[in-house]
Amino acid sequence: MAFFEEVDSFHGVSSLGKIFLYALLALLGGALAAPVAWHLIHHLPASLFHGLIGDVQRMPFHRYLSRSFQVAAILLLWPLVRVLNIRSMEEFGLSRSHRKGIDFMIGLAAGIPSALLLVGLTIFSGIFELHSEWSPSTIPKILLSAAVVALMEEFLFRGLLLGYLRQTLSNGLAIASASVGFAVLHFLNLPSGAAGEAAPSWWSGLSAMGALWSTLPSWPILGWAFASLFLAGIILGWMTVRTGSLAASIGLHGSWIFIQQMFHQVAGFHSVVPDSFLPYIGPPQCHGAVPIGIFPLFSLIVAGVLAMIFLRNRPEPRRFNR
Repeated sequence: MAFFEEVDSFHGVSSLGKIFLYALLALLGGALAAPVAWHLIHHLPASLFHGLIGDVQRMPFHRYLSRSFQVAAILLLWPLVRVLNIRSMEEFGLSRSHRKGIDFMIGLAAGIPSALLLVGLTIFSGIFELHSEWSPSTIPKILLSAAVVALMEEFLFRGLLLGYLRQTLSNGLAIASASVGFAVLHFLNLPSGAAGEAAPSWWSGLSAMGALWSTLPSWPILGWAFASLFLAGIILGWMTVRTGSLAASIGLHGSWIFIQQMFHQVAGFHSVVPDSFLPYIGPPQCHGAVPIGIFPLFSLIVAGVLAMIFLRNRPEPRRFNR
């Protein structure tokens, strides 16, 4: 924490610098922890916890690396909040509203229909084909994953980053800037053959990070993916500013993730040619989390319109001091 506090000589950039430093430390910490986690797991009996350890042992190294990034990001959140001297989230434009439950339901009401619309468009277009390899036992895991990702990303991007930018920029420019950061960081795809070693060395995570550039999709898939993420960031940011709360954006974000992951449990992309169905839809990017093409953009617009309808009579939240 003392290292964070050293960065305090220029008040105008120190808070944003600490946020980016947090991201860097989370990446480095995860990269160094992943090989340790791999070796610790592989020293345990495969039959432990009814074979769960064996399932984890069969995972490729990049899965360990991805989970290590997530754990490092969660563990470093509290030091980040402390060094940013955040006494109250009201400083970042998030009010203590009694409407959080209502806002969460509004997020679900905007997210679920739009996500189901996309599912319907993809099924009836023949772009995805259904298969029967699915078990209801995966539902709790997908639900937990959706909840954790939505909570963490909304706190980081719409809570800390957008809140900080709103202190110095107009709401529109702050939302757009935070959406660019939200989109760019999603392209930190890990190569599925990370480090390519049966037993990773201590530098294997760092080597995989060095190969991130090679995982970027080709154009125009890259452009479509960025457009989907940027538009999603705009909608989520607008909902946060409009309600003064993260509840609506968490509901919307979480419902998107849950329905998208559930759909990919029962369906697969039909074509081996990545852009053969573009501009309508293409293979999901960022490890299958981001749908691309006109259909996904249209469904996002529907979500935004629904959110605007549901919040049209909402009083403006109290503005914080800049």
